[in-house]
Amino acid sequence: MVIEDLFAMLSFTTVPRRNLLSYTYNSMGAFRYGDHIAKIRTVPTAASLSSLTHQIVDVRADNEAFRRTLVAEAAERDHSFDLQVQLNTDLARMPVDNTSVKWPEELSPWVTVARVDLPRQDIGGDDNLAAADATSITPWRSREEHRPIGEIQRVRQEMYRRSSIERHRINGQERREPAGSAELLG
Repeated sequence: MVIEDLFAMLSFTTVPRRNLLSYTYNSMGAFRYGDHIAKIRTVPTAASLSSLTHQIVDVRADNEAFRRTLVAEAAERDHSFDLQVQLNTDLARMPVDNTSVKWPEELSPWVTVARVDLPRQDIGGDDNLAAADATSITPWRSREEHRPIGEIQRVRQEMYRRSSIERHRINGQERREPAGSAELLG
């Protein structure tokens, strides 16, 4: 590691920790998008951002600050995100196997394809935490036409699998895939 990399990593220690519902989440790796290749992101809507009451999260005061903030926000109001895709239009300038290359928006702008609405709900119960703890989250639990693609994604798939196996072993839990979305979502 070079000194610049170390300073870049250390710079994150001074970044204020924000509410998890205020971030844009990017897929980094590529996915199939039907017959296309795309990256995916979720962006909180302006209405959701303006309604957040817990903007900054103090992780020094509470070791579960992110969880408590998310539980409080979910119980107080609805939240919504725009689901966006960026189609790959140039494999040379938008490589699938090099996630460190940002795909230029001038080649392919982000396009909103759906709105994800999260209704107000109580997610703070111990039963919900236990269900989440027992679930292996993986982007490969999807339809074939939306599966992650590329060399990096194949490596990630194996790492997700091994991480899930180890986590379940440590927690003394049976590891199994849900039979369908109804079982997963209750």
